[in-house]
Amino acid sequence: MKRLAVILAGSTLAMSGYAANWLEVSKSQTGSVFSLDVDSIERSDIHIIDEKEVENITVSIRRTYPAPKDSAKDAKENEAKAKESKDKGANKTVKETSIHHSDQQWLISCKDASYYQRAYVNYAADDKVLKSWQSDMPILTTKDFKLTKPKTISRLLVEQACKSYQQAK
Repeated sequence: MKRLAVILAGSTLAMSGYAANWLEVSKSQTGSVFSLDVDSIERSDIHIIDEKEVENITVSIRRTYPAPKDSAKDAKENEAKAKESKDKGANKTVKETSIHHSDQQWLISCKDASYYQRAYVNYAADDKVLKSWQSDMPILTTKDFKLTKPKTISRLLVEQACKSYQQAK
């Protein structure tokens, strides 16, 4: 069952990567770029049990990480580790795979600028899936949502998603 959830999370978010209309919203101090897929924004049919008549939306969010900065020393060390591993008879080489981008699906409450992360998939630069996760919570309450703080990237993403949803209505 868990494997099915991972497959569903991956397919849901993988589909958001194709024919997407990514809008860059912010860039972090570390160089990560945060975007949202304007075409993925839609009214959610997920009801929050302690909220009456509140319209929530779903949106695909992408975080693109900055390219890893391998120094010449790091490259030599990695090469030496790979050679050492090969010399010991291991068939695989030592290779660090870093996250290139992460696609996430958020459930957003525009009423209080909060969100709940429903799923994510982390990708390598070659679009190979590194890790995926999907929430298995069948029922949500307002306590499951993260309130965003003013002047944060998460608040900017929530506000832009809500603004885009209102404009498209």
